[in-house]
Amino acid sequence: MNAPLPEMDEPKMMMAPMIDMVFLLLIFFMCASHISLTQSIPLEIPTASKAAVPKDRPERWVVNLQKDGALFSGSQAIALPDLADAVHARLQEQPNLKLYLRADAETRHADVKKVMNALAEAGVDDFIFGVFQPGADALQQTATREAAP
Repeated sequence: MNAPLPEMDEPKMMMAPMIDMVFLLLIFFMCASHISLTQSIPLEIPTASKAAVPKDRPERWVVNLQKDGALFSGSQAIALPDLADAVHARLQEQPNLKLYLRADAETRHADVKKVMNALAEAGVDDFIFGVFQPGADALQQTATREAAP
């Protein structure tokens, strides 16, 4: 004896879950872009014709140095003596700490050297400098040059 099979409706595409996913992705990327923008302050970065863009730059700790000598850890102001404490705290969390040093093009070399010495004394030996790489078009790409140890 054959049992009658119930009639099945044709499968339908449900749009509501897809719209929800699109909105979640939109919110995620908005938050992610906001987080990446808050790590640096606007500076006139120097140019370097032989610069290269490293792949691990977003994972590095950002230290900014303005032309007047003001020092920032990300976007937070920090004094040079407090930089060593901040480095030691970061080294506890990240033993292989890598640093991205951004200095204004008009910053005195003596100020940059003081920051570099403070970082070296605190135990940071892997850092790169932020520079612009002049391109063929009007837009310049952010690039960096490896610091010599």
